[in-house]
Amino acid sequence: MISKLYKPEEEVCVSIPTGLNYTFLRKTTQYGDGREQQLLDFVKSHPRFNLMENNPSEVLSAIDEFGHQENFLMNVGKNKGAIVTNIIAERSPALMVELGGYIGYSAILFGDALKKAGGQKYISLEINETFASVASFLISIAGLNDIVEVRVGPCVASLQRIREENLNLQIDLLFLDHQKSAYVADLMLCEELSLIRSGSIVVADNVISPGAPFYLDYIRGSQQEKEQLRGQLAKEDERLLRLGNCSLKYTSRLHKGFEPTGEPLYFSIIPKTF
Repeated sequence: MISKLYKPEEEVCVSIPTGLNYTFLRKTTQYGDGREQQLLDFVKSHPRFNLMENNPSEVLSAIDEFGHQENFLMNVGKNKGAIVTNIIAERSPALMVELGGYIGYSAILFGDALKKAGGQKYISLEINETFASVASFLISIAGLNDIVEVRVGPCVASLQRIREENLNLQIDLLFLDHQKSAYVADLMLCEELSLIRSGSIVVADNVISPGAPFYLDYIRGSQQEKEQLRGQLAKEDERLLRLGNCSLKYTSRLHKGFEPTGEPLYFSIIPKTF
């Protein structure tokens, strides 16, 4: 358990029937209400700001301090983050891509670990320009511009652009931490683009709560079961019929961790794709 907890997230859970034998419990999460700019101001005026230059751990500590003293931030946190940094240290991925960068906490934590492990590139995809701007500043202060790149825009367009830039590129470690209902479609897109191949590792956050049931069914299913699920999902999004590589097999496990608020959660970790 982490020693200093973030302020609790204020939330309301809304039950949303999907028509596919599942019910999503969606949280009205607090973000985008000015707290990200408040974080930036907090960091810039911090008495240890001069010590943050080229020092990722100092930047992360300042972000955690804001989350503890000022306002909740939907960051991966050091407890959960340690699960991923251990994977980075063990597997030494050359390329890591995250979907959902927010204010750059995970990009700093994982980008630093990737750099120490001899990795080449960390790409953080974030759809919100304001969040991406905050992330870019914090990443720059941490001294990680040489390895971390923030790309702004929808994941679909960004992933397609990554493939177009290098037809032989493979994502060694994919971190999913964006809209949970988009996990399965974006994983299928990565399969279709051959960004995820044999040997790739996929880590997905919060798969139990708020939950990503379609994603879990997909990675655990047989080829036939995945094709059936794809057909079900395509009733709401026809493009899914053209996505995915249902012949890919995943080994997966759930890993328990803790949110920065101290709440327990579960990661889905795919240590091997074949």
